[in-house]
Amino acid sequence: MPRLRRPPELRGVLKMQRLRVTFSREGAAGYLSHLEMMRLWERALRRAGWRLSHSQGFNPHPKISFACPLPVGVAGEAEMLDVVLDEPLVLDEAARRLRCQMPSGIVVRVVEEVPLESPALQKLVQAGEYLTTCQAVSGSVGDLLTTAVRLLSAESLPRVRMKEGKGRSYDLRPMIRDLAVEEAAGGRMAVRMVLRIDAQGAGRPDEVLREMGIDPADCRITRVRLLIG
Repeated sequence: MPRLRRPPELRGVLKMQRLRVTFSREGAAGYLSHLEMMRLWERALRRAGWRLSHSQGFNPHPKISFACPLPVGVAGEAEMLDVVLDEPLVLDEAARRLRCQMPSGIVVRVVEEVPLESPALQKLVQAGEYLTTCQAVSGSVGDLLTTAVRLLSAESLPRVRMKEGKGRSYDLRPMIRDLAVEEAAGGRMAVRMVLRIDAQGAGRPDEVLREMGIDPADCRITRVRLLIG
């Protein structure tokens, strides 16, 4: 594919650029691992004609960074990633080319420029807002509301997270910023939650559901947005 043109005022001038892409992920694309997502985006960006900047060293890699990887099986309505380019691009044309390269289930919403010197995207994320729609839940809305209040009132919620066959104890309570329950269409239940995301870790919606006595397999989980500081 032909290389994208630079803005007229920057032609003949070598200047790096940092672009932020906001996108959604749903359907079969929601079951891609983070590594698969990295590969998918790198291929799509190259095919779209974006001239990616690379890190230095023996194993250079393109400067593509996600705000916070989505868990496998979780949809996202407003995910974000930053891309550093060796040459600046015209935003509208760059976005149009990129949209043409995305597979089914991934939609590019916005492409915008951010200052090169601004903090890393991962450091700006403070929390994620999730909407969980449950197909089959035992108990009423009132029962789940009581459970939500109990969790928010608890001083601690000790749990064990399994990773690579080993259990790691941690406290789920500090990860929960907000929790609400409401009725959804068709007699279903909806659980809204805001979970902390920072250098110490990220709250997982499936573990909050289990703490509420809900099987995550009976639910559709969507990260509605990321809260950026």
